[in-house]
Amino acid sequence: MRLGRAMAGTAAVVLTLGVVGLGGAILAGPTIIGTTATESLRRAGLADATVTVTRMRVADGWRGLLLEFAGDSGPLETAAKALDLPVAGRLGLTGAIVIGMEGGTVTITSADPPSGLSTVPSTACLSAKTERLVVSGQHLDLPQGGTVCPVQETPLLRWSPNGNGMAVAAELRIPRIDLQESALRAEQVALRLDQDGAARRAAGTVARLTSMAKPAPVVPLAVTLRAAQSGEGPWTIDGGAEGANGLLDVTLVGSYDQTGGIGRLEAVTKAIRLAENGPGLAAISPLAATFFEKASGTLSGKATLALTDKGFTTAGQAVVKGLAGAAGPVVVTGVNGTVALSSLSPPVIPVGQKLSIGLLDVGIPLTDGTLLFGYGRDGRLDVDRAEWRWAGGTLRADPFELSPEKPKGSITLHADGIDAAKLLELIAVDGLEASGTLAGSLPVVLAGDKVTLHGGVLESSGPGTLRYDPAQPPSGLKGEEGSPTAMLMGALTDFRYDTLRITIDGQAGGELSAGFSLRGSNPSFYDGYPVVLNLKLSGALDRILRQNLDVYRIPDTLRDRLTGSDQKDH
Repeated sequence: MRLGRAMAGTAAVVLTLGVVGLGGAILAGPTIIGTTATESLRRAGLADATVTVTRMRVADGWRGLLLEFAGDSGPLETAAKALDLPVAGRLGLTGAIVIGMEGGTVTITSADPPSGLSTVPSTACLSAKTERLVVSGQHLDLPQGGTVCPVQETPLLRWSPNGNGMAVAAELRIPRIDLQESALRAEQVALRLDQDGAARRAAGTVARLTSMAKPAPVVPLAVTLRAAQSGEGPWTIDGGAEGANGLLDVTLVGSYDQTGGIGRLEAVTKAIRLAENGPGLAAISPLAATFFEKASGTLSGKATLALTDKGFTTAGQAVVKGLAGAAGPVVVTGVNGTVALSSLSPPVIPVGQKLSIGLLDVGIPLTDGTLLFGYGRDGRLDVDRAEWRWAGGTLRADPFELSPEKPKGSITLHADGIDAAKLLELIAVDGLEASGTLAGSLPVVLAGDKVTLHGGVLESSGPGTLRYDPAQPPSGLKGEEGSPTAMLMGALTDFRYDTLRITIDGQAGGELSAGFSLRGSNPSFYDGYPVVLNLKLSGALDRILRQNLDVYRIPDTLRDRLTGSDQKDH
């Protein structure tokens, strides 16, 4: 790293001390040592750095020179160019170190300061603090500071004048880091740094990485990262993350080019299988659970974090297989497809993403659907194309926008090629059958948890037949010979219509009414005299229309039959 030049400057200081000797260093005094260290750091690129040595003595056992010091990087903005690092803010480091010599090699080891003489807390680690730290445009707050600690018994730094170069072994421990722009909090962070000549390694762990967004796009994660660099080449990165009691298992891989200040980290999730009666998306994503409940199926995907000279960007991809659940009053099952995300926080889905949908229930059940959509920063779903199969024909929605969290608006469905026979099969009324083709529109109004069909119309595209001749007519359709009811039943036994018009109105999950208007005749009814019939069926027809769709495991599927109480003749 370019920051190594600053470390090399520190090493030059201790090398000078080693050459001068402990006695000479003591005679020089803390002020001169601090001034020498300050000048060395400034020559290394930290133009405004300062080092103050507060106390100095020979370490116990004549291991070297023990110094208590306080270091300040000064404003990092002035050093950023020299160090090739996209940083700003200020760093401070305080503590006690022992500078020693081992066979011509200068070493720096952190140590407990002498008892009763210390001006810093007693610890074998160095204390670090930051002020207004910004890295690549990301503000990092360390409210509890951090510590730089030795790795086991290894010196923090070794410097050999014979050409073996510098070796570093240290662990940076930070109780908490808040990343403001990303709305993330990392707790119990440990970063181990190792350098031996031109080879560098780093290993980091985050006990708990939490999104501070409400609701959070993902549950807290435990993260492990490893990185390695040879010479001035790019860093290679790998690691993993886990969360949701092992349900969420992520593999991490990436790279970082310090010369160009660019990096990339890709997170790939293993398949997540949501149980049908489990907690759903709330187990992995509280945000997704707010607008998609009772989820089941298999999810997988990847997320990409990229660092450029313009800062951090995020993107991702989600793969769904057999997904089922409810978005407000809308029930969906059998969802399959791959969806790209151009941003993860906030989530943004570019327009044109495609999903296949086994069932979409918006008051009437629609099957074998295709959806082209996007999701914007404003939290609204933008649907450009939506088509389904229904009753042997197709239903196509006009383009629409709505908020999945609080659906409100209208969707107009255009029906074409509806087979009257298949439509009546869905209703499954004993003795009722028809032929012909229907077309029309079904306006659907969404308002919170309510779905209403308002002014739906299906009309025949040509002549056909409608027959109602049950073996056991409902009691409401039994009448004495010559009565209006008996005449109606007689006409419907073999009615040949010229036109057929069906209207549908009402609330899904509640009362719906269907009106039938027919013009035509029955050859055996009054010698085929032309008649007009107007019928009205009312009741919870949406549940009736769900007939025969139990293959999609709709919990409230009912095999209702039209009974006498469900019918009224006019």
